[in-house]
Amino acid sequence: FSTPYRFNAKELDSESGLFYYGARYYHPVVSKWLSVDPMAHLRESLSPYNYCSNNPILRIDPDGALDEPVYGSDGTYRGNTKEGFTGQVIIYDGDKDFSNMGAFDLLYDESFNVGTQRGDANTYDRVRSELSGDAKSKIWTHIVSQMEGQQIYDETFSMSSIEGGKIYYDGNDAGGWNSRPKSMYKGWNDRITGTDKYTYKTTVENIQSSVVVHEWYSHIKKGQGNYEYIKSHRLAYKNVINYKPLWNKTTDDYKGFNMRSLLKYTKEETGRTTVDPLYRNLYNKYKDKR
Repeated sequence: FSTPYRFNAKELDSESGLFYYGARYYHPVVSKWLSVDPMAHLRESLSPYNYCSNNPILRIDPDGALDEPVYGSDGTYRGNTKEGFTGQVIIYDGDKDFSNMGAFDLLYDESFNVGTQRGDANTYDRVRSELSGDAKSKIWTHIVSQMEGQQIYDETFSMSSIEGGKIYYDGNDAGGWNSRPKSMYKGWNDRITGTDKYTYKTTVENIQSSVVVHEWYSHIKKGQGNYEYIKSHRLAYKNVINYKPLWNKTTDDYKGFNMRSLLKYTKEETGRTTVDPLYRNLYNKYKDKR
């Protein structure tokens, strides 16, 4: 009895000697994908040839595509495509079992309309204008809550350390994210608010980096950038850049936003016209990424 399906349940192509994973072919001898991830443009921080986001001990890769967290349009967390919690946020209200599907298969299934670039499942950024403020708050809160207990430099993050144990939505606020440190005003209680006006992709790592490293650690815990006369807002951007567990997984447009902001506040706070030498190579690499 002979079957083309091997121990990994993937079909072995007899002519090429390659395994067919659905999104791409895998070479079992050299242990490499022979083509790029079809969704690689959504995760620029990783090689398009990566396997399991470079974490094969904790994760699996059933089809060679990306994995993403999935939420309902009401903001309820529904699970992940494949296994893991990373990358772009998907909004889906359908009844498919996507736990063993790649993001590509879910986003570009038979319901996808090329003309409208929409389907039953969509990225957060495609439908953000249709999501309620409450749904956005629930999504951000769940994403940030996955950082519970994580060491951020010399502090340990906990949802209980911010007002309401949640990330609030306020479309009338300025900027992308805002914090209300109780150390600044008696009536404030370490509230973190999102406006959904940020221009970079909505990914797990981009959101966690902005909320936890920039707002919570830099503004709430360390008071950096809270008072204009102290002139320390640029340090919050340095904290984001230097926190490599998240920075290395953020998207290029997110890196570009932070490098441009670092230059902006360096100019305003120090009078210097360039970022510090340590950051110049990064600045030149990402400054035009949007």
